[in-house]
Amino acid sequence: MSRHNLAIRTVIASMAVNALLAAIKFVTGILGHSYALVADGIESINDVFASLLVLIGLKVASKPPDEDHPYGHGKAEQLAALFSALSLLAAAFVIAWQSIHNIIHRHTSPAWFTLPILVLVIVVKELMSRYALAKSTEAESTSLRGDAWHHRADAITSAAAFFGITIALIGGDGYEKADDIAALIGCTIIATNGILLLRTAVHENMDGTPPQKQCDEVRAIATDVPGVELIEKLRMKKSGLGYLMDIHVQVEGTLTVEEGHRIGHDVQQALLDSDHKIVDVVVHVEPYQSTALPLSPSAIHPPKE
Repeated sequence: MSRHNLAIRTVIASMAVNALLAAIKFVTGILGHSYALVADGIESINDVFASLLVLIGLKVASKPPDEDHPYGHGKAEQLAALFSALSLLAAAFVIAWQSIHNIIHRHTSPAWFTLPILVLVIVVKELMSRYALAKSTEAESTSLRGDAWHHRADAITSAAAFFGITIALIGGDGYEKADDIAALIGCTIIATNGILLLRTAVHENMDGTPPQKQCDEVRAIATDVPGVELIEKLRMKKSGLGYLMDIHVQVEGTLTVEEGHRIGHDVQQALLDSDHKIVDVVVHVEPYQSTALPLSPSAIHPPKE
């Protein structure tokens, strides 16, 4: 199964689970007078919307390059991750607003039967979060990772609601607001996750460099190709579920153009065949100069013996 299909199947499963849980939360929250549970329902609806955006982004990102998009449509996946992060922040704001309103205005204590529903939600959402996180790592999908954190945020807010409702039920009259305070605490967790996801999404949308360890491993693969004397420059960026890059390699200056081209092709093939999910690479071949100054210390590789 391709990485795109794997990510798409995971998102569809997320949407189905979230839609079912949202209905259960809304009905139970309204009948049980629990705004924390209604707030959870709001987040689940938000999760369905966020998953839909991720699904659209993955579908578009899987399209091959065309005349208008010669580098492919991979950026749609990064845009979906950006929208997913923003939707988390929006959900946090809505829940916080209503929670503060309920804290100010007295209301009925939640019913006891909301607690088993919350336990079910916590278990299901944590399992979905772990499943989606594992698949996001396998597919290297930032938007799918955001979807996984939507699940985990839901599990955390449900746990906060569980404790809030328990306190309200045990405390009795005067403790009704514990439910809303729990919802307020939960929304701060949602907002924190949203900010963390937003930072990653913005970094990738701005063509930020991948982790240094990954760049060093890619340099090492290129350096090991026979005929390569030095890696002068490497630029790499995330696009969809893969990476685009260009690399400047130095070869012995006395080689023919044909020999230099062959080495460049070998470098390209070695990178495409690696485990780093590189989907396109441009190799620039230059004559080797022992006095050449690389652009950064991390780009230095000693010449081969």
